[in-house]
Amino acid sequence: MITIGRMAEKYGMLPHEVEQRATTYDFMITDVLAAYENYMNAKKNAKGGAIDPKLYKLSTEQLLKIKNSGKK
Repeated sequence: MITIGRMAEKYGMLPHEVEQRATTYDFMITDVLAAYENYMNAKKNAKGGAIDPKLYKLSTEQLLKIKNSGKK
């Protein structure tokens, strides 16, 4: 719902118009952009300019586990 609202606001559409016209790819890109904005805001607002690296740095094994969890 938040993604639909964000897209509607950004593109000057009503939420039901976004729901009817947007594709899964549109929603994915909007979600990635929101995560990046949150990351940049956290980085900017952190004391000393640093954020908790555990939130954004994953090992190769963790990334592979996440990737493979979506496959069936």
